[in-house]
Amino acid sequence: MDTFYIYILASRHHKYISVGVAFELQNEVRNHRQRINRKLKRKRVWQKLVYVEAVRGVDEAVARERQISKFNRSQLERLIESVNPGWDSISLAALSESGFSNVQQMFVRR
Repeated sequence: MDTFYIYILASRHHKYISVGVAFELQNEVRNHRQRINRKLKRKRVWQKLVYVEAVRGVDEAVARERQISKFNRSQLERLIESVNPGWDSISLAALSESGFSNVQQMFVRR
């Protein structure tokens, strides 16, 4: 079974929160960071990765992403703060130390 990642991205001041699921985490985060936010009329809305969860299988990943997407704002904040109390941007080193074994292979540029 393949590993999928449920992730939460937050804007710089935590006003906006985005929940998603991805097979390749690096590409998905990069795509989110480069999206145009028409409301703010900026080319880039810098978002930081504040929560990552690895799940085996696409069905479990989609079910977990739907569950997290239904959370209200305070539940999302509690979930993020349970693993990342300072809302710091999660780095690759932190992910590999947390037990995400294939992260180093996934982030190697070719």
